[in-house]
Amino acid sequence: MNRDAMATASQESLRFERLLALIFALLGATIIALSSLYWVLALEPLLREHYESQSRAFAQAQAPGLERLFDGGARPEYLRGELQAALDAILLLQDQSTGIAFIHRVELILDYDMLALPKSSLDMVRGANGCEGCIQVPIALYHPRDHVLIGVVTFYANPEFLQRLVAGVRGKLLWGAGAMLVLIMLAWIGASRWLRRLGESESNLRNVFEAASFPMVLHEPGRRGLARANEAARRYLSLAGHGDELISEDWRYLLAAGLPNGDGEQREMCIPVEGGGLRWALVSVVRLRFSGGVSRLISLVDISELKAVQEELRAASFTDGLTGLYNRRYLFSMLGKEVDMFRRYHQPLSLFLFDLDDFKKINDRYGHPVGDQVLVRVAEELRQCVREVDVIGRYGGEEFMVILPHARLHAAWEVAERVRVQISGLDWAEHAGLRVSISGGVCEYNGVSVDAFVKLADDSLYRAKKGGKDRVVAETMPTGVDLLEQRPDMVGARQHGRDG
Repeated sequence: MNRDAMATASQESLRFERLLALIFALLGATIIALSSLYWVLALEPLLREHYESQSRAFAQAQAPGLERLFDGGARPEYLRGELQAALDAILLLQDQSTGIAFIHRVELILDYDMLALPKSSLDMVRGANGCEGCIQVPIALYHPRDHVLIGVVTFYANPEFLQRLVAGVRGKLLWGAGAMLVLIMLAWIGASRWLRRLGESESNLRNVFEAASFPMVLHEPGRRGLARANEAARRYLSLAGHGDELISEDWRYLLAAGLPNGDGEQREMCIPVEGGGLRWALVSVVRLRFSGGVSRLISLVDISELKAVQEELRAASFTDGLTGLYNRRYLFSMLGKEVDMFRRYHQPLSLFLFDLDDFKKINDRYGHPVGDQVLVRVAEELRQCVREVDVIGRYGGEEFMVILPHARLHAAWEVAERVRVQISGLDWAEHAGLRVSISGGVCEYNGVSVDAFVKLADDSLYRAKKGGKDRVVAETMPTGVDLLEQRPDMVGARQHGRDG
């Protein structure tokens, strides 16, 4: 009986042990299955997304350096060398702790319709031929002045960083799942370590964010205020507030003006300042995940000085350095536009071309500094005599041009005569015996080319010279056929800068 009872108890114990083993096996299998699902559905995608976001931020930081190379107007072969050097420098960037390069390969493809360069002349691939597992990060390139799309540069991020991160987390998770009795604790430790690493990564991002010397803000879509801003941004945008709600009038203005929408897009935006001035900033936007949510990292680089320099260069490109009037290139540009207006809307258009009589004698007798003074003063008087809509400029040497929109021949002649009388009556008491007069030609546009239009005014000026100087000759413009039938001896009768 006792033996049967012992056998029965032994059998029950064995069944319990088997049942307990089955329970632990099922528990272990459940934990492993749940861990595997958690890894496949959550951890690995999150790690990949985090790495892709860092790779994009790194790639976007390199794009401005490449865009600036297209601002110099260098020759294609020189520009190609600069691009190759810049791309090679990016390939040399590596992690200091591991010595592993961040980027394996870079591909540059440009839109030559926007750059006016030979097809495929600057397209290039730098780095390794193959890049298995690399994360491709395409970044749009924009021209630094015109801000039009000029090409795409694709960065192939080194997958080894992601593989190391994935392998480390996966190893910890599998190691924790190896022991059934401490599975939950080890899984928690592994998750805790992973969360701690993410927390440290986010903490490092915050430190870099705060230490940046240029303004950076974090904006959550749908909110008017800012979630976070570094010290440079607080000063630049005069931000006020506390917690995760920073606001200012400058930020409201930028938000109302429309921030860039695309990831990595850049846009020049102005901010009003007291006194009626403007500050210019290059605004860049990168989308990223921060503290578990999708946000926009917005950086601002003040380019007010650059805009001022650009404006000075732009003005210098169409301004005569001595008189301050428009130069010959700008005059022809405006004349072409006014001719287009005539052809579209048939608005009257006239041209007045004049030069100083016997200007060479003035230079010979009084010296070139006095000649320059004469040109400057004539320019000042010319500004006072013409209408606001008229375009005046130094055509070359001692020659000046006045473009008179909406003016018939008689009205243009009255303006020209007023200029002639004003200049003839100038007092040059500081230079004994000096008298300045002008001879000019006026013509009204009648549908021919710009060059023919200028030539007719020049021919009228030539007749004014031959007629005794100190006068303005106005003549109705002939048709294009008449101009083709002009006498050969009239061609080249007057040249730019000739005295007489």
